[in-house]
Amino acid sequence: MIDDKTMRSMLEGMERAAEEALQADPAFYETLRSLKAEIDRDPRVQSAISQLHTAGSTVYSSLVPRIKIRIRTSAGEISLPNKKVGSQSEPVAHLTQELRSAAAAVMMRGRYREALDHIMNDAVGASERFEDLAGELERAGNEIVICLDLSAYAQIRKTSGKLLLSRNSQSSTEPLAHLLSRQDLQFLKELKISTAGN
Repeated sequence: MIDDKTMRSMLEGMERAAEEALQADPAFYETLRSLKAEIDRDPRVQSAISQLHTAGSTVYSSLVPRIKIRIRTSAGEISLPNKKVGSQSEPVAHLTQELRSAAAAVMMRGRYREALDHIMNDAVGASERFEDLAGELERAGNEIVICLDLSAYAQIRKTSGKLLLSRNSQSSTEPLAHLLSRQDLQFLKELKISTAGN
């Protein structure tokens, strides 16, 4: 029998192995970019972002895939705790939830989410490290449940009026690189688009 502490350590190892397998899969990130573009075009998402800007917040949108794994044992389920999110004022928290709900609605009705799940299952199944850990847990009578969490679509930060004015100004020379995710920057680089100020 495997104790709880060992199971949690194995869970961490499986999640790392699964995320490494996805990072090595170019089809996954291509599909993820397509899903993000679909979300960014959604009118409900655009409206929520506009309202957050009006409320004095900056929105950093990026789909950061996280693998969440649970182990079902005879005594219940074991999973790693979710990462804490910073607190927000009531109006901003409501608008943030509206933005995330709008993004989730696009994900659920779109074709890309299902494609991402298939790619994830294939990539993770091909990871020897993941399979070794999962196999050991399954031989001990446990069930492994793996899912792809894309819920962290946006980070919301409070900004000063000066920064908002600077970003809305046509003459701003502030580089855009800090507003984009690593994947977005890589994508722009591949298209030979510079994010540096002129």
